[in-house]
Amino acid sequence: MDQKSNKSAILITHGTDTLAWTHAAVRYAVKNNVVNIAITGSQIPMPDGVGDFSDAYANIGNSIRFLSQFKPPHIFTVFNNGQNAFSDSLYKINRWDNQAFEGDLIGTMQWDEVKFRDDDVVETTDTPTALDTLYVVTTGGTIEATFNQEGVLSPQQNRLSSFIKSKFDNPDTKIVYMPACTIDSSDLTFAKMKAVIEKVKECFEHIAPNSEVKVDMAFDENVRVIYTDPFKTEEQYRKEMEGASAVILAGYGGGNINIDEGSGFSPLRLIKEKSHELPMVLTSQVALGPADFIYENAWEAIKAGAISGVDLSIPEIQMRLAYLMGHRQQIEDYCASHQTDFMKVVEWLFMSGMKFRTNRSRRKYETERGVVFDKNDLLINYIFEESLKKNNNNIVQNE
Repeated sequence: MDQKSNKSAILITHGTDTLAWTHAAVRYAVKNNVVNIAITGSQIPMPDGVGDFSDAYANIGNSIRFLSQFKPPHIFTVFNNGQNAFSDSLYKINRWDNQAFEGDLIGTMQWDEVKFRDDDVVETTDTPTALDTLYVVTTGGTIEATFNQEGVLSPQQNRLSSFIKSKFDNPDTKIVYMPACTIDSSDLTFAKMKAVIEKVKECFEHIAPNSEVKVDMAFDENVRVIYTDPFKTEEQYRKEMEGASAVILAGYGGGNINIDEGSGFSPLRLIKEKSHELPMVLTSQVALGPADFIYENAWEAIKAGAISGVDLSIPEIQMRLAYLMGHRQQIEDYCASHQTDFMKVVEWLFMSGMKFRTNRSRRKYETERGVVFDKNDLLINYIFEESLKKNNNNIVQNE
């Protein structure tokens, strides 16, 4: 990639409760991206009246540094007192502490410079705050909350402008505010997330009106997350699956489920029954570490047709499946013209770019499926038609 400087960038401010879903939605929606996009928020509000300290200051300040220092284009979330820039698999792991998120790191702030954690992310030659224009999409959330008359926090209008302006050395840096909504992020339904993405699309109309940037809003909202638990009955599992376009089974430990069909109902029966017609991804309710199939209780589910969620967080898996199922007709048309199986193509696309726990795990999974999965994520930044073309007949040859 040629050296690119950061003339423009986009910053999205967001509450923490649903940030992981919006983060994933923006990553899947924006195609042929040409700028850096950062998403951030805070655990403690920025406005006066809550205390002198807020993690908003470090999160906002270092978001601007990451936006200036990463060679574009990258989409990432900045959090944990501004120390971490996450690319994917974002997961909120702490309800109150400022070290609120875990995910796949692409950069960290160490003292006064960025340390790059991903070989694909490299430094520009720009100064740390070299942007000419920053577009700020605001959604409310804790970062803009103040106490109301009842003594509880509620979101307010944009309170960030003076601080953001102070972070730029160049007084001529243009800051354009694009408010999407002013709500607590717990209220951020997928319809509201689409409104945020529409604001991002508006930003691109100013930044690169004649470019190839596309915003793909084709998401299927019928992807269900089903948590396994020892009390759940077959009837309850089946009810949760009604009307689903795809299902995520959030199992135990490393991605294990009950497979003992002799001691009561096992979700394994549903996988055997449904996985040939309904994408069923097996992951873990445990937040940290990749799901794996080292135990029989996971491997039997994989052999029965479950797709492994490997290293992705539950929010990331849900949005990834929503994006895939939003393009169901295109996948079906591709399968018809290439005489291949719908579920195999879905799995091949879903598994692209996955980071397995070990190389042995990768080989075991690929041997079971008879397919080598692409190590590049074909669903990020590619127009969907291009993603399908990347197959290179791998699936067809293994029919």
